Amino acid sequence: MIEQALAFARNNDGNSAIAILEAITVTCIDEWDDISDYGGDSFGIAESLNAAWTEAILSAELVPAEVVDLQVNLSAWQEALDTDFSMSLAALQQGWTDPDLQRALQGEDYANPEEVDLLFADELALIRLQILDRQGRQQEYLNLARAEGLMLQYLTRLAEMGNIDAAMTAARSQMATAEEAFALAKTLRESNHLPEALEIAQAGLPLPGTSRYNLASWTSELAAGLGHQDLALESSQLAFELHPSFANYQQVAQFASNHWDTVKPDLLKILRQSENWGAPNAKVDIFLHEGMIEDAMQAVRSDNYYRSELVNRVMQAAIPTHPDWVIESARERAEPIMEQGKADRYQDAVNWLKQAKAAYLQAEQQATWMTYFSQLKSKYSRKRKLMDLFNQLR
Repeated sequence: MIEQALAFARNNDGNSAIAILEAITVTCIDEWDDISDYGGDSFGIAESLNAAWTEAILSAELVPAEVVDLQVNLSAWQEALDTDFSMSLAALQQGWTDPDLQRALQGEDYANPEEVDLLFADELALIRLQILDRQGRQQEYLNLARAEGLMLQYLTRLAEMGNIDAAMTAARSQMATAEEAFALAKTLRESNHLPEALEIAQAGLPLPGTSRYNLASWTSELAAGLGHQDLALESSQLAFELHPSFANYQQVAQFASNHWDTVKPDLLKILRQSENWGAPNAKVDIFLHEGMIEDAMQAVRSDNYYRSELVNRVMQAAIPTHPDWVIESARERAEPIMEQGKADRYQDAVNWLKQAKAAYLQAEQQATWMTYFSQLKSKYSRKRKLMDLFNQLR
């Protein structure tokens, strides 16, 4: 319903949006005590309402009396919902006529920079930018984005408007995050300014941000397509360092070509030291691919049952060369399941015992396996489900 209200605001009818949002807000307040009895939490709805109120207010034409009434109501509503409507109240107070805002829209710096330091300043500015964009006020969009320090929006809009030289100049001096670099580089590539896109992407690689991996991977592909093999290799290595995976490993190998023997040891060192959330998968994939069984064994030594597919893969590879490790590892995973009577995991225990049996046979210890298996059958003879599953081990 909030989105339906915003549809009016985005169609230049902010006053209708305000009327709908008032009905929604008042009803939430009237009914919230009942909803909270069932564990309802007003935070998510109130947060959406705050943003919607802000956009509706900035899209509406309000006379002074309406502004006063709405200010009183919003203040009362935020208290009733125990939330914060500060952003929508600020939008109501400033509108579009605030003198400091007008300075920014005309391309000047804020006279009062403290207005940019508010907790909701970026979100409020982004809503203003959306409205300016809808209204085709592109120069004011650029001026406000620059004044607010929203460099991603500023740089990409310059590029979208065809001001490539201005975008490049501003990026060289003001670009500060990988996100800004990635957004601008993609915009430049979409407009077929490929050398410029590559320059910005390369400049963004050392910058901080959560997009560094995506930027590095993207840069390697662009660089390779433009024939810059050294940069393709460098950025693919960075991508591997940030997020090791078998696919990234193969990509580095492709770009390294004749230098692979020199590059490969560095990647394996990075892999061994990586504690990235996806590192266990990468370690198993890559170490097994390279035939480095002991490294793969080390990678899964602390792995637990919910990653059992990795341990199983390593065990299967290790049976011919390290059967004793397979026996020990399989038994130490199977025996607690059987001992604790975890019937829902008996199949897991039997799967581990299958690995142990294969390792016993590989080590030519069939008699030892038979003795061990007989002991298990005797010890757990009353666990009927387990005994039925033991038929798989005969």
